[in-house]
Amino acid sequence: MANLPSSSGMLFRLLSNVFSPSIVSKCSASGRWWPQPARRFSTKPDEISSLERTSNDKDVIVTPAQGIKLSKSDAAPVYYKPKSTGPGYELVEHKKGELIANYTLFEAAVNKAKVPWVNYDGLTSEERSIHMAHMRAINDRKLTYLDPKTGYTVFTISHHLKRGKCCGSGCRHCAYELSKHRSRAPSMGIHRRTRLEVVDNSALGKEANTTGKLPYCIHVYKQGRRAKHMPHAELGDKILVAIRGQMRKAYVVGANTHVHYRKHGVPVTDKNMIVLLDEEGNPLGNRITAPIPTKLLANRGNVQFAKVLALANKFI
Repeated sequence: MANLPSSSGMLFRLLSNVFSPSIVSKCSASGRWWPQPARRFSTKPDEISSLERTSNDKDVIVTPAQGIKLSKSDAAPVYYKPKSTGPGYELVEHKKGELIANYTLFEAAVNKAKVPWVNYDGLTSEERSIHMAHMRAINDRKLTYLDPKTGYTVFTISHHLKRGKCCGSGCRHCAYELSKHRSRAPSMGIHRRTRLEVVDNSALGKEANTTGKLPYCIHVYKQGRRAKHMPHAELGDKILVAIRGQMRKAYVVGANTHVHYRKHGVPVTDKNMIVLLDEEGNPLGNRITAPIPTKLLANRGNVQFAKVLALANKFI
């Protein structure tokens, strides 16, 4: 029993092998990227605590930084970059600088322009010729084609897909389900319940435009009224509108006329614009904030309308 080594000596040699510099790895760095100084715990009985760090340099083992090189820029998180940010509809250059649809846009247009046989069987000969002309243009990846009957230039469905949103004109090959056959002809002007935008600087008009509840037409002061039929208001006509719970008279100074009813030399605005009038027939504001068509100058003979024209400083 006397020849056996003491238990304290065996424990000391065991701990010395475990915490030797050749065995210490990055795991002893407490999860940090950079190496931390390793500690060797003493097993001497005269020590106060085996967990206290001694001031002896031999008890501190510093692990050399071998192969650990990491800058702050490399340590920053790297996020996944998506392959594409959209459907990938692009235009590529073709012969003589002509822009045509790429393959992704061509494939989407073909799938969108398919017509079931049940629907195709009910088309007339004229509609079938238009459909075939449209499909030939899509196969050639073109954005327009010529109408076989009228000879007008018509946009293909590839053009509408590239646009990304509906233009609101009721196009023939609209890709957003707005190309349904009309049950009636397009409106020839402003009629009942047509929304309008106030372009003067009156407080009532500003309130209506900012709240999003635009005024709408409820009556047109124009000859031609009959039972259940109200004449359509055009540029320069006087109408009655409902705005913020009130009824006000107004003059039409801008009309979004349908493409089938536009007149040569008369500009078309994006929205139907009006100028509000007070109870005496004078303009409610003192300035028109949008340009108005020059054709309205022909109505300067009307005293009330001449006051409206005096507020405008931009004409188109």
